[in-house]
Amino acid sequence: MISDPVFVRGHLQCSKQRQQRNPSSFLVIPQTYLGLDPSVTFSTNIRFYQWSLQQEGRKMMMRRRSIVTLLYGRQFPAADFSLVFQMAHCDGLVLLPTDAGTYIFNPATRDAIALPESLRNVLPHRTCLPVGLGLDASTGKYKVARSFYRASDHGSIPMGMEVFTINGQEDGSWRETLVDPPYLIRCPQTATHCKGFLFYFIDRENQWCLPEQALIRFSLEDETFGIAPLLQNIFHTVEDEDLLLHELDGELCATYFSKSLRRILVCMTRDILDPQWDIRYIINVSNPCQCQPMASLSNGGVLIRQNNYLLRCYKDAHGITHSVDKDGIFDINGLRFRGSSEDTMGHAWKHLYWFDLLSYAESLVPVDPRVSLHAS
Repeated sequence: MISDPVFVRGHLQCSKQRQQRNPSSFLVIPQTYLGLDPSVTFSTNIRFYQWSLQQEGRKMMMRRRSIVTLLYGRQFPAADFSLVFQMAHCDGLVLLPTDAGTYIFNPATRDAIALPESLRNVLPHRTCLPVGLGLDASTGKYKVARSFYRASDHGSIPMGMEVFTINGQEDGSWRETLVDPPYLIRCPQTATHCKGFLFYFIDRENQWCLPEQALIRFSLEDETFGIAPLLQNIFHTVEDEDLLLHELDGELCATYFSKSLRRILVCMTRDILDPQWDIRYIINVSNPCQCQPMASLSNGGVLIRQNNYLLRCYKDAHGITHSVDKDGIFDINGLRFRGSSEDTMGHAWKHLYWFDLLSYAESLVPVDPRVSLHAS
């Protein structure tokens, strides 16, 4: 019964509704490197820990010595990859891009797949190719879309796109799309999924005649491209590094940061085909660092991430801007990690580079059993 598609869909829907009502479940994935130099080799020990925040009254409680529990771990051979990039989550499935390949996990079912190799990319690269994970609602299948560089005799290097359908009816290989991206896609990059589309930032350094601030939109249903305009002139100067893209509460979310003003604007749109951006949050921060919205809170607040800190923000008295709740600051480095190989006091990570932190809805969505890596 657990593999029955109706049961799997119902279980997923309940998990997503529960997380939306009370956004308290997160995956924490430590990314560590081997030795003192993070540019050399990353660890191939991938571990998913589940963190449940506590709701007390109308506030999300972030205890200073919170414990996270190992949900699933996979130790890959050291030669499989040496560099990892930002993960993505969709309906309980997690995408891991690496410099050598792409992996899909379902931590709840303790299963994983290594996507097959593809020889379409002709440009040597030391990073991860642009890639994204999302749902094609027309078929109910999950797809991974990855960009690649083509060969060219004309000086410029064109880009193509290939798609892999998870648990699909195909021969288990990547398919090239019939149309190419309209512009080069910034590399490396993990795409943002929202409502059946993947959104990518445009590479603004290696091409000309570009649109003003906009995103490349890729449809997982018909596998075609479009352009999604962003808000213009939010701040006097907004570099690419000052703009982040996310999905939040089923809407596309663009977060702008002004270093000089130390102010963050969170803009959201329900319409992703013809974006009508609405400035939803204005947040004043003390540290000149970009922030990532993680969840909307039930009382009009928002939970944001700034580096390795989670900040709980609420509207000021006049109701226009949000400020950080002094009692709602949590250092992720203070988490205590517990699993089968950690002691009872928890684990302190050596050579930690970054924590991937993902809002998590547990699911029983299967991955392709023909290439399953199985739990270790």
